[in-house]
Amino acid sequence: MSLIWLLIFFSAHVSQCVPEKPKRSALNQLTRTLLRKYDCGVRPVHDWTSVTTVSIDLILLSVLDVDGKTQSITTSIWYRQVWTDEFLVWDPEEFDGLNEISLSSDAIWIPDVIVTEFVDGGKSPPIPYIYVNSSGSVKNYRPMQVVLACSLEMYAFPFDKQNCSLTFRSWLHSVKEIDLALLRSAEDIANDKREFMNDGEWELQSIPSHYWHIHQDATDYAQIQFNVLIRRRPLLYVVGLLIPSIFLMLVDVTSFYLPLNSRTRIVFKVSILLGYTVFRVNITEELPSTAVRTPLIGVFFAVCMALLMLSLIKSMLVVKLLHHNDKDVKQMSLSACLLDRYGSGGQEVTASALTSIRTLDSVDPSDEYELETSLEEDLVSLNEDQKVPSGLDWLLQELASLRLALHQEDTENSAQDDWLELCLKLDRVLFWVYLLVLVLGRLLERGGANTAQSAALLVEDLVEDVVAMLLVAMLLVEDLNLKKPSSSSGRFSNATLVRLSDFLSAGYKKGVRPVKDWRTSTTVAIDLMVYSILNVDEKNQVLTTYVWYRQSWTDEFLVWNPEDFDEVKQVSIPTANVWVPDILINEFVDVGKSPDIPYVYVTHDGLVRNYKPIQVVTACTLNIYNFPFDVQKCSLTFQSWLHTIDDINITLMRSPEELREDKSVFMNQGEWELLHILSKYKSFSVDNDDYYAEMKFHVVIRRRPLFYTVNLLLPSIFLMVMDIVGFYLPPDSGERVSFKITLLLGYSVFLIIVSDTLPATAIGTPLIGVYFVVCMALLVISLTETVLIVRLVHKQDLQTPVPDWVKYVVLERAPVLFCIRRKHRLCSRLSSQGSDLDHYKDSSYGTTQCTLHHTCEIGQRLSQHEQESGLLRLGLPPRRDPTPPVMNNILQEVMAIRHFLEKRDRCREVAKEWLQVGYVLDVLLFRVYLVAVVTYSITLGTLWSVWQVA
Repeated sequence: MSLIWLLIFFSAHVSQCVPEKPKRSALNQLTRTLLRKYDCGVRPVHDWTSVTTVSIDLILLSVLDVDGKTQSITTSIWYRQVWTDEFLVWDPEEFDGLNEISLSSDAIWIPDVIVTEFVDGGKSPPIPYIYVNSSGSVKNYRPMQVVLACSLEMYAFPFDKQNCSLTFRSWLHSVKEIDLALLRSAEDIANDKREFMNDGEWELQSIPSHYWHIHQDATDYAQIQFNVLIRRRPLLYVVGLLIPSIFLMLVDVTSFYLPLNSRTRIVFKVSILLGYTVFRVNITEELPSTAVRTPLIGVFFAVCMALLMLSLIKSMLVVKLLHHNDKDVKQMSLSACLLDRYGSGGQEVTASALTSIRTLDSVDPSDEYELETSLEEDLVSLNEDQKVPSGLDWLLQELASLRLALHQEDTENSAQDDWLELCLKLDRVLFWVYLLVLVLGRLLERGGANTAQSAALLVEDLVEDVVAMLLVAMLLVEDLNLKKPSSSSGRFSNATLVRLSDFLSAGYKKGVRPVKDWRTSTTVAIDLMVYSILNVDEKNQVLTTYVWYRQSWTDEFLVWNPEDFDEVKQVSIPTANVWVPDILINEFVDVGKSPDIPYVYVTHDGLVRNYKPIQVVTACTLNIYNFPFDVQKCSLTFQSWLHTIDDINITLMRSPEELREDKSVFMNQGEWELLHILSKYKSFSVDNDDYYAEMKFHVVIRRRPLFYTVNLLLPSIFLMVMDIVGFYLPPDSGERVSFKITLLLGYSVFLIIVSDTLPATAIGTPLIGVYFVVCMALLVISLTETVLIVRLVHKQDLQTPVPDWVKYVVLERAPVLFCIRRKHRLCSRLSSQGSDLDHYKDSSYGTTQCTLHHTCEIGQRLSQHEQESGLLRLGLPPRRDPTPPVMNNILQEVMAIRHFLEKRDRCREVAKEWLQVGYVLDVLLFRVYLVAVVTYSITLGTLWSVWQVA
């Protein structure tokens, strides 16, 4: 007996030491009790007319990305939703005081509340559990990263404000089944910034919210919209974009202080233009790439580049004016030509000439001497016939000729000074005009930014007013919709939806096509609405779209009599529990991230409606030859992958006309514009035995070219215009070659940088790529032409005379045929025609190369015999008596100076002829080049215009 009691005591002790099994715990018993016969596909209400109210809440954690090109925003949020499940109610006293329990989210009914603006799924951590309260209150809290479509206004960038909405609604259930409410008050949600990461680019201002009904397909749906109001912090862009641009503009303004004749201003300004072009192309990735409206800062950069062009053109104009008096061929005065032609004859010394000499000797250097008048008097006196030749007479003639030549040079220097003074005044005037335009541009930019900010503030005030007016209405709706959960002990006994679900699922086989007669074909009606164009990958020939897809068919096994089920005419059923047609997209190449819609609608007559948004990644033949004015036509072909037309047929839910023009849900603010959606039905056979039905939708979209026009075409056009203006520089100025080689370098860097922006394709090159290559080829041709002209102009250094055929073709025929204005020829200051001094030239002078070196030693090399023979040939009496050596030295020096000036005039004549040839050829080649550029531009412009209209 004692042994039995010992065993009983030992077993009791062991039972106290061994832990209780999980199935005996209160938590496990409560879970088994709640999920016993629980159908997660049935809306958890006892009375099917009762509305399930889902209270939602939103806390913004951070703004991850704002993409102006695709008009999308990526956010990280904390999302909370609470609703009442009438089938998950228990008495805590029956389960050891357990008041709250966590259940698997896959085991219970979850409302199909999604974000309407959803276009792509972010990386969110999975939360597999939810909390359930003893009163049936279900709490589903989870963090989410969502990519939303948003109409972004980038005009005021980087001082812009954005208003992006997150609209929550049930995708399938109407407001009579699922209603929405706010979990907190609208004021608390709007001002809650506790969890927002406030150190990034964007600053959260508020999150106003409002509730309303949307009418769609003859049904009202409840939705709550949260407006995320954010403002960009502009410091990064001000420091990285605006300040460098302003610095370059200030440097350009400072360049006006460079001397006009220093020949460095052109190089300085073209280097600034090159630097600004590279800077502008480099910052293209920093600017928001919107295709609808160019940001004001983009207009600012374009205007700054245009101002730099105007500044460079102004400097080139001033250099041209300065060069006009320096190297250009000008006509001499009549008096100089007459004196040079007739003033060297063998006339005798007259009294007037002697008087002129005495006058020159008696002139007071301190008095102002009228040089022009005295030269004319000397010309008249020297032309009078005299009978007594004298060496003093010839000396006077030589001195007068030399004085006229020197006076002519002085007159040209004076004219050059006048031109310089004129150019200085013009440069000063253009500088102030340029500065005024620059200041006005800055004021207009600031005014535009202020206007955009004022508009954003006005919209913000209106939104706040609307929120304030709807606040009372939302609170009333919330009070009306929040009902006290039922504590019925029967749980499922009086639930009409549960009875109907049991009735429909009894004996249902979802793998069997739902027809009673197997010969009956199941007709699936489909519909398509394009919501957004997410990506067009030209290299891989892939199109990513976000569409709203709808399909409906008749399930003969899902039919009931509404009178038997409390007049229930439609019910939502999990998609996994019913037969779904295997209709796929033929062009499908990748799985897109689409929101999960777990339910389908079924009416009492067996009509099944499966509506869902999907992200489709499809193959498409993309033709980018007309980029950026291209139109793409991509097809989405829906067909049953396995069933023939005898089993599954396809038709349209709407008429083709309605489908073609429907753009009601399309986000029209991105790079692509939806033109229309074409549809076509056909049946085909693979092996001429079984026929299949297919419905093909052709999505026709057109690219908006504004972004590429501003960032690719305009800089290229600016550089080409500057290359054409570069022909205005004189070919012998020495600045055109450096100017054009700098432009070619800048264009090369521009092409290297923009190569990433052009679409990549392995089939052909876009026309814009051909345009860039041809532009670069034109720049090379322009540079080559400039090098040839400069070489031709500087051929004077070799002192090769211009061939006769070149004179005839270039200087005589070409100006007449092509209406080229010839430059005036310059008559020699010391022409040897009509002068007896031609007989007094040493043979060595005629063969000596033209040089501008000092020739004072020439007279000393003349022998005595040559001097005497020269005097005899000049008509001067030979020296019978020794003349004063001073007189001989004076005559020798005067003749040496005259020879030097005559040789310089001959050198100049050769140079002027080559210069004239260079000018004519330069004008001729420039016209040919200009015609080629204009013809090419008109052709491209016409093609792009036709393609854009088409």
